[in-house]
Amino acid sequence: MRSLLAAVVLVFCAAAPAVAADAPNVLALASGSVVVSRSGEYSPVWSAMSLIDGSAKTGWSSPQGKPFPHTMVIELPQRYRLSSIALDNSQAQEPGYPGISARAVEVWTSTTSAEAGFSKVATLEAAKGASKEFALPTPTEAQWLKLVITSNYGHKEYSELMEVEAYGTPVGPPPKRPPRAGVYDTNYGKLQLWEEGDSIVGCYPSDGTVMGSADGRTITAEWRQNQGKRFGGAVFVLNSPGVMLNGLWYENGQLQGQWFGKRAASSGNVCARPGNQLSYGMSKTGRVILYGIHFDSDSPGLRPDSEPALKEVVTLLNSQPALKIKVEGHTDSTNSDGYNLDLSNRRAQAVVSWLVAHGIAADRLTAEGLGKTRPLADNSTAQGRALNRRVEIVAQ
Repeated sequence: MRSLLAAVVLVFCAAAPAVAADAPNVLALASGSVVVSRSGEYSPVWSAMSLIDGSAKTGWSSPQGKPFPHTMVIELPQRYRLSSIALDNSQAQEPGYPGISARAVEVWTSTTSAEAGFSKVATLEAAKGASKEFALPTPTEAQWLKLVITSNYGHKEYSELMEVEAYGTPVGPPPKRPPRAGVYDTNYGKLQLWEEGDSIVGCYPSDGTVMGSADGRTITAEWRQNQGKRFGGAVFVLNSPGVMLNGLWYENGQLQGQWFGKRAASSGNVCARPGNQLSYGMSKTGRVILYGIHFDSDSPGLRPDSEPALKEVVTLLNSQPALKIKVEGHTDSTNSDGYNLDLSNRRAQAVVSWLVAHGIAADRLTAEGLGKTRPLADNSTAQGRALNRRVEIVAQ
């Protein structure tokens, strides 16, 4: 039956020209896309969410022996007019499992909801063991994208697809951001988040804490546990109703896994709200990441939404008069080494200037730009680059 499916005549779309290097992949988790449903997956590692993690090193696999079709629905951050879609099998396990690459992939779109209003716009033939981009019919508007895999290249037990990308332009304003505070039942137990403006703090049993900032429905944060001595970065995205959470966490510069769940039915506290996270982090490791400090693109100009995080630094320094800090600026790897070092230095200096203007003695502050030399995550992915663009303060 599988071989017959593979031989069905497909509606092919012409291969699209390669997109510009700086064109955003709107299906990336870091862009705000969320997997909202799937018909099945092999494991939390070989999952539908791995299709949007920005890396073809990880991907989706069907459960053993489950027949076609395999379906997954991804919510985009807002409505888009899509121009092309790319299906990546380049790192599928073809050497050990010949024919495992997904082949026929139907593309369905909806502007109504994750459950209704879908229409099929194309059936694509993904390349065996390779990546291929396809132009989509014009116009193709979508806020929800459904992929239906109906065949592979012959493997009897499994199918794999390693990454999906989509390119296009936004249509209209983004939807109202969802509520972010609440309790979520995740694969690592309950996670509770609180929000004040765009500042986010959270906790998870037994002594885990989260501190970061939100941009719409995307949260970029530092997590800590083991009494604050073990830490790393995380990116979370909520779907439009604010009930589903997709996330990735990093430690020692490497992606460690997925962190995902759904909003819990009950809203009672599951752990104590963290206190001053700057004081806590500095007392444990002498270093804290400030994801709430934002700059204009390619500029040292501080955005107005940075003020809450900057005021927290002022509070910390006023509460500890003997404390001196170094402000470190960090970038991703998008530009040249020299450009990144200069930009990160100017950004660190901008933070120091703001602190001095708000009452902190200049002799308590130093600035250093480190460019891309100390990444927290893989610069080859959008999520990794988002975590690497940061300001840190270090006790001196």
